[in-house]
Amino acid sequence: MYKKLMSKKFFEDNPYMENSVQRFIYSTLLYEELEDLANEITIKQGLLSDERLEHITREKELIQSEQNPEEIFQLLRKKTEMINRRLLVKKALAFEEVILPMVVDKLMRSYHDIFIENSIELLAKSNKNYSSLLMEKYTEIRSPYVQSLVCLILGFRGEEKIIPWMVDRFYEMKKLYPDESYDQGPLLALHELNSRFYGK
Repeated sequence: MYKKLMSKKFFEDNPYMENSVQRFIYSTLLYEELEDLANEITIKQGLLSDERLEHITREKELIQSEQNPEEIFQLLRKKTEMINRRLLVKKALAFEEVILPMVVDKLMRSYHDIFIENSIELLAKSNKNYSSLLMEKYTEIRSPYVQSLVCLILGFRGEEKIIPWMVDRFYEMKKLYPDESYDQGPLLALHELNSRFYGK
């Protein structure tokens, strides 16, 4: 229905940046196994000190044993070892009915990178699709970085009908923030929407 909006010329005229936070997050969402592989290599190659490994183990045990959604929510705001981040996200998803509404509410006002990036992964992987709510609340989001990453989620989970809206967000961010990479969120979302709905 909206394929003409995402023509070959559109993508040629607007190539995505190879190195941007949005590109990195897009890749980790698209290829989940890459993060697991990187973690496995890090441990097997002995790249971490004994002290660091001990800290990772203690943190892992803390995450696994925690059963209080409020505490898990707080952990999403704290710096976690990269090796344990996926575990934390999975733990939060086990309580998603309680935690995700809190995450969405906090995300509207957040400038905290750790929380933002954990939230994006949660919203991308949750059983419930929060696309409609995120679009409804989009204008309430204070940070353009969060807006950019929310667009990315919508690329993975939104319906075909959001494509014109996403094109508008791309041009809007490109105009408002010419020296930032915020436009990469909606641009990569359009790549994903194109792939999902038009097979390219």
